[in-house]
Amino acid sequence: MKKLWKISLIGLCVLCLGGCGKSKEVEEEQLKLRNQGMEQAKAGEYEEAIASYDKALALADMRVGALELDIAAYKASALYHAGELTQAIDTCSAILDLKESAELYLTRGLLYQKAENTQKANEDFKQAMALTSNKDYVTLGRLSYYMEDYAKAKEYLEKAPDTEDKEATYWLAELYWQTGNQEYAVTLYQSYLEGDAVYMSAYSKVAGWHMGRGEYDEALAIVDAGIAKGNDGNLQNLLGYEIAIYEQKGDFATAKVKMESYIEQYPEDKEAAREYEFLKTR
Repeated sequence: MKKLWKISLIGLCVLCLGGCGKSKEVEEEQLKLRNQGMEQAKAGEYEEAIASYDKALALADMRVGALELDIAAYKASALYHAGELTQAIDTCSAILDLKESAELYLTRGLLYQKAENTQKANEDFKQAMALTSNKDYVTLGRLSYYMEDYAKAKEYLEKAPDTEDKEATYWLAELYWQTGNQEYAVTLYQSYLEGDAVYMSAYSKVAGWHMGRGEYDEALAIVDAGIAKGNDGNLQNLLGYEIAIYEQKGDFATAKVKMESYIEQYPEDKEAAREYEFLKTR
């Protein structure tokens, strides 16, 4: 059944990527659908996001270009978050059967990691590395980090230019966090958050570190800054931190109000519902 699914998926991709030429209008529509899918995924509407990405791929030209590879990677991510790990992997595989891509090898490698298939993951990371420019130090550093070659990852990331998005700084922070130097990692996360941050989980890392040290005001400031960014996939986690901080500060009235809002947004969170019963008694 899995083989038949993959064959049919490849066929679907060929059909989706077929056509008689792509106009500027078609590419603009693809970009519009991709961006729509990204916003839907950010809001947790993964099924809707997948549908948007499928529509974008259906408009593609005969060749698989950079835009189609980008859309396929976003679709695989949405499938993963929708709980469809196998289909996410197969989506990457179907496109890779048509055209090699460092981005998709990296994406599929991460999905294999989630599936706890380290061998397959590392094979994909090595393929991604072979297709990556030897001047792309951030990507090479990330790939080395994923393969747990931390010395090489540090070497690459420290060569990366210090740009506004500070991506190299983020991955160095991840590296130091993973290898046990959390205090220095937090310094790097904070530097990263001063730029145009993309990896919002950095807010949670810094907030959790401050909480562990009993620095609740500092933790709350970080959480508030992250929440102000809006629903970016990390919002639920930050709202949970916010409630925990108010509890630790002994401000149960505010924690209760925040929990009521949280439950309204995330009614499926059973643990939060139990915590709310506790807060009602304070």
